[in-house]
This record gives sequence, structure tokens and C-alpha cells, in this order.
Amino acid sequence: MIPECPRSSNTRSRSRCRGAEPTPSRSGLLSEIKTPIKKEPFNEHYSLIPGKELGRGKFAVVKKCVEKHSGKDYAAKFMRKRRKGQDCRLEIVHEVAVLELAAASPWVIALHEVYETASEMVLVLEYAAGGEIFQQCVAERDKAFSEEDVRRLLRQILEGVAFLHKSSVVHLDLKPQNILLTNESPLGDIKIVDFGLSRMVSQTQDLREIMGTPEYVAPEILNYEPISTATDMWSIGVLTYVMLTGTSPFLGDDKQETFLNISQINISYTEEELEGLEEPAVDFMKRLLVKKPQERATAEACLQHTWLRQAVAGEEGEPTSPSSPTTKEDKEEEHEGQVTEELIVVAAYTLGQCRQSQSDKEGMTPDQKAISKRFKFEEPFSALQDVPGGFVY
Repeated sequence: MIPECPRSSNTRSRSRCRGAEPTPSRSGLLSEIKTPIKKEPFNEHYSLIPGKELGRGKFAVVKKCVEKHSGKDYAAKFMRKRRKGQDCRLEIVHEVAVLELAAASPWVIALHEVYETASEMVLVLEYAAGGEIFQQCVAERDKAFSEEDVRRLLRQILEGVAFLHKSSVVHLDLKPQNILLTNESPLGDIKIVDFGLSRMVSQTQDLREIMGTPEYVAPEILNYEPISTATDMWSIGVLTYVMLTGTSPFLGDDKQETFLNISQINISYTEEELEGLEEPAVDFMKRLLVKKPQERATAEACLQHTWLRQAVAGEEGEPTSPSSPTTKEDKEEEHEGQVTEELIVVAAYTLGQCRQSQSDKEGMTPDQKAISKRFKFEEPFSALQDVPGGFVY
């Protein structure tokens, strides 16, 4: 997701540096990058695949492309530099800088090249052929992730997040739409994408911003309290719940109710969706969905949790590897019988939105309304007009 520009004196900065260590601005944005920004036409080096639009957001569109000289597939993220009359080039430069910092992690999408025109910048990214894990989160239970799948993918997510946190980077928009798969069948490995809302945090300076996706934001975001690495860990707790059950734990009928559920930690661990889950899995979520950030488990601590250390078939408890994914035999048939509900799904490279219309909700039985929780994902927001009273865009 590409946020609106923060209104600060740093917004119009265009500084770039080759070889210097990145330093965050007062708004948590990096302004120094090492990647050369190419000025020649993008289409001289890449061919866009007709009709292969991977995603679209307010200020960005992602398309599949092929590099002419190598024949390799990539995802090209086209981002407008001006948004609502403001110069937002710094926000794009920050995203490039974060991808550079995370280049050593196998679980973060890789940056290949950067192009710039008068009106936009283009990030050429690694192509993840399996698409977003959102698709299997909302699939029927017999086609969704098994608990073994969730454990393996979560270990990879946590290893990636732990790497980011060691670099003082918080993602701030972790959700199923922002976790891609290298392959769908057999089930591949994950790639964390979309660092448009990410920020640098430090122990010497508080960072307070209202941003994220409504169902996944932590209580401190809503209370306009300092953001920290623990903010991401709340989102991972919600993500775990969604991956295991296909339902959104704090989702209300509207944003106001959703935010109230989050603020009051209105969650039950005895709901029908959790039946059949092992107690260690429930304990794992309980250690993350805690109101006080300082009481949440860290990414490193989560990786040592009993539930994630349980052996997955073929792994024998060893760390996961991007070259040897663990799969189940029936994964080869996973592409069949895909969910056919009419959903508005926007690929994870930009932002995700999947909502039922009000007319669809009318006339539902109570059971149908409960099931509908699986198919309502709000669009991310980067700022609220009133903090923290009225929860509106």
C-alpha cells in the first residue's frame, strides 16, 4: 500500500547517496539509497505482459513484466510521485532503502532495479508466482492451509520480521495480502512485500502515526501511542488467527466496531473456529494479542515457541530453507476447486481490499453472517482525520 505523504518539512527532500549508511528522518523515513535510479525508458529493457496486472492501489499499479535481455519474469510497481498535490518521492525512496536493508533476508521480496520518469518511479521486483496467501486463507477449509502449513510459513514470516526488527524496521501492514508465495502447488515459500507504510524506529525518539489496515492494527496505533517492533507482533497474532481459521478475530460490522473490538481485546478463544486446534497454537496467539506492547512476545521468542518447534513432516524440526519447502502430497491438487465467491481482490504488491457489499449482507442468516467474516478485508489507511475519537479515513 502506498500511503499519503506525511506533512513534514522532510517531505520534499530528494537527497540520494551512494555508499552511505541510511539514516532515518524525524518521521521514520530513510532518504539515502544505493540503488542507481535509471532515467532511460523502462520499456527499452522490459516488456509488459498484456492483461497481467497484478494489483492496483490509489497511487500504484503492479504489472508482470519480462526482462528483455534475460527473459526473466519480474513484477513492476509503478508509483506516482505526486499524490493529492504533494511531492511524495521521499516515500518511494524510503521503500527502496528498506528493500536494500532487507536484501540479505530470503523472506523479503527482492528489489532488482529502479526507474524514474517525470511523473512516476518504477520498482522492478522479484516475481512471486504463487500469489498472496490471502487466497488460501479465505478458501474452504479442505482447500485452506493445514496447521503444518501454517507453522512452516509462520516460521519463515517470523524469520523475515526478526531480520527487519534487528535493522530497526517495522512493517506496519502485515496481513495475508502482503505475504506472497513463490509457488502455489506444491506450496512454496513466503515473500514479505509492500513496505509503503514501513518506518524506522529508535529507542531515543518516539514515532506516533495512525496507519495500517483496520483489522490488523494494534491497540497502540488507535491510541496514538508510540510505535515499536511490538506493533508488528500484534499483526502477526491476527495473521496467525486468520491463517488457522479463515476468520478475522476483531472484525466488526464497520470500522468503528472493529476498532472497539481491538481496543477492548474483544476476542474469544473458545469459538467454533478454534475447535480442533492444538493448545500450543492457541497459546501462541495469546502471547501476541496482548494490549500492552511490552508484554508481547518478540519475533525471536516466537520462533522458540513450542508450537512452532514441533516437527513438520520432512523437516524434523530443522530451520526452513527457501530451496526445500515442506509440502503435503495433496498439494498437487490444490489448484482445483478454487473458491468461486465474487471477491474484489487486489494483489499484495500494492494493497488488498475484499469486502462484501451492504446489499449482499442483507437477508443473511446468523450462520451466513459469521461465515462472511472470512470475506471482508478493509483497505489500508495512512492517516485518520480525528485522533483517536472518530475512526474515519
